[in-house]
Amino acid sequence: MQTLHDSIEINVSPEVIWDWFLHIAENYLEWHPSHIKANWETDNASQVGSILYAEEDIDGDFLKMRSKLTKLIPNRLYRFKTVGFLKLILGGGSFEIEPSENGSIFTATLDFHMGKLLSKFAKKKVQHISQHMIEEGQNLKKILENS
Repeated sequence: MQTLHDSIEINVSPEVIWDWFLHIAENYLEWHPSHIKANWETDNASQVGSILYAEEDIDGDFLKMRSKLTKLIPNRLYRFKTVGFLKLILGGGSFEIEPSENGSIFTATLDFHMGKLLSKFAKKKVQHISQHMIEEGQNLKKILENS
């Protein structure tokens, strides 16, 4: 398993970041220019067991993903696992929020099922996904600090 991490300090309280993620389907397009669509497939949004469908374009590759929320700790942790075919490669991930002196440290993680052989073939793809995560963190910082 390979895990990608990206952390950034955001000068807002954990509660502000948490509220933004509770409305992820509505905020998804604003988050990154490559995000195409997001909607809840379940009646209950932002609850353990809820499934979010999202589409995005990562460096020319169209990605459709379904994510099931598996653990929520208010103002702290938003964890999901991938469901459907993509789960063979992407196990899931999380968004963690920690209080800091100036607001919050926001950390995004993605867990990939990649052995050494697949990692060699997918090295460029992983670099693009890692860059996308960095951009998402920077964009979230701009969105929340300027609102």
